[in-house]
Amino acid sequence: MKLDGLIRDLKVNEMFGKVNALVYTVEFQKRGLPHAHILLFLHPDNKISATYDIDRVISAEIPDTAESLKLYGDCMMHGACGALNKSSPCMKEGRFSKHYPMDFTEDTCFDKEGYALYRRRDNGRFIEKNEIKQITYMLFHTTELCS
Repeated sequence: MKLDGLIRDLKVNEMFGKVNALVYTVEFQKRGLPHAHILLFLHPDNKISATYDIDRVISAEIPDTAESLKLYGDCMMHGACGALNKSSPCMKEGRFSKHYPMDFTEDTCFDKEGYALYRRRDNGRFIEKNEIKQITYMLFHTTELCS
């Protein structure tokens, strides 16, 4: 029902603008939890091409509890990895894979291939999960990717 509601919001209510086409597939995670991969083809007039537009609809930061208590807490987050958890699914042959952990960056930008690198400011916020502080880690300078 939630997926149907989201699809309706995207197509009928035009949450991101006029949708020319929509494709989705539902998968189940290791613990059996379903999730959907959704691909939207927006009308050219509604395509998101500026970082400002991305920041209006996507946030990759831990919210401030005073401003967004509803968004804070039990949310989907990448768990501890690296030295804290060498058996994490993101670890392959003792190294990080899948671009985790993500780096801090003050502004959203696009990399050389056109993918958005979302704003993740180093604001000191964290969520504690299994007695480990979950934050975004800095691996390299984002300016090198976005130049």
